[in-house]
Amino acid sequence: MSHSPDSPEALIVSTVPASPLRTSFSAHVTHEASDLMKRVGASVVMILAESMNDWQCARGSQVKFIVASMSEKIQDAARDCGLTVIELEPLNNSIADRISLSLIEAVSMDLVGPTDLVVVVYGGFESGVLDSISVVRLGEHLEKLKPRDLRELETNVPFETLKCVVDVATEIGREGREGTAVGTLIVVGDHRNVMQRTRPMGFDPFKGYPRRERNIKDFRVREAIKEIAQLDGAIIVSRDGTVEAGCRLVDAPVHGLALPKGLGTRHWAAAAITAVTRCVAVVVSQSTGTVRLFRDGEVILRVSPMRRARAMKWTDQETEPPNAGSKSE
Repeated sequence: MSHSPDSPEALIVSTVPASPLRTSFSAHVTHEASDLMKRVGASVVMILAESMNDWQCARGSQVKFIVASMSEKIQDAARDCGLTVIELEPLNNSIADRISLSLIEAVSMDLVGPTDLVVVVYGGFESGVLDSISVVRLGEHLEKLKPRDLRELETNVPFETLKCVVDVATEIGREGREGTAVGTLIVVGDHRNVMQRTRPMGFDPFKGYPRRERNIKDFRVREAIKEIAQLDGAIIVSRDGTVEAGCRLVDAPVHGLALPKGLGTRHWAAAAITAVTRCVAVVVSQSTGTVRLFRDGEVILRVSPMRRARAMKWTDQETEPPNAGSKSE
């Protein structure tokens, strides 16, 4: 196995012999990852696990191992050996996306710092086989993650508008408002159909203002949205960035939708409205600060909260599918 420790800021990828890695997380890969971690000055070794492994060789190691997986069985097995676990959502993402989500989650859980080096072990060439090791400098990697992922999304919303919406959503998730956590729903694109599928909950803080004074590309409008986010209801934004309305109740059916456990009524409303219109819905979770983008009734992107100076630690909140008349996030 060859490495390039003189340039840790690059993505360092190497292939290890497949035979010792097909059945278990062996002492061989433990030694290789630990050695690379020390040589480049990384803080942890993260294993992206897609199949069952014997984690016993990592038990009691002086190296800090983190196991990231979508499988509950793999997560439980790793916990039984005393390893730190990151639970990934069961989404059909590429290996690069799963690595990115794992790294963001590690930062938000205070497992690593936002500028650390991390050694990542994963199946880069064959699914389920730990055959690759990379080194990622988190500061540079995370800075490039959001714009790249947004550009790759196939939506009917222009990139600049979507980026402004996601920017204000991540700021709400990261900062809250006046020390209080805030959750909100912003629906962008296909606004005429969206307005027909929603109804006012009462006072609309955007009503009566000229269009030029309510475009989300304006810094003052984004700051106003942070205040309005504390109110109940969805904020509706058109393709060109104009905020069409606030405090709207989504009135769309949730039948036939399937979301991961733990997502509340805002997320179900986002899935419902995107299933019947051509919009994109952006949800800020009040309990975790996580931002999720919905299209066609499904989650297409997840952004975890992060501070530049230090990671923000949040506590997950388990919720069940919404009941009629219930108030949840």
